[in-house]
Amino acid sequence: MKNQEEIERQIDETVGALEGIERAEPRSFFYTRLEAKMDFRRTQQRYAPIPKFMVRPTFVWSFLALVVLLNVGVVIRFSQKTISQPQNASSFAKEYGLNTLDSNL
Repeated sequence: MKNQEEIERQIDETVGALEGIERAEPRSFFYTRLEAKMDFRRTQQRYAPIPKFMVRPTFVWSFLALVVLLNVGVVIRFSQKTISQPQNASSFAKEYGLNTLDSNL
């Protein structure tokens, strides 16, 4: 029985402690900040098709550097002139079969 009385005493102390508790109040401007956060997340969902890692500066600068390097490579490759054998009139005529004497002129 002593155990039962001890349990009831602890229950009464706990209930007594709970009676003095007041309702918690939010910090000032809580609802304003909450609405701002909800609006921000709503606008972020519009841009959801773009993955987050693609808008980071590291990715953007790396991508731009890659594009510039590719452009420089293409310019260098096509700016080099190919060295070909000099063609004269006889090699041109031979290539197109114009060296025959029977022409329709």
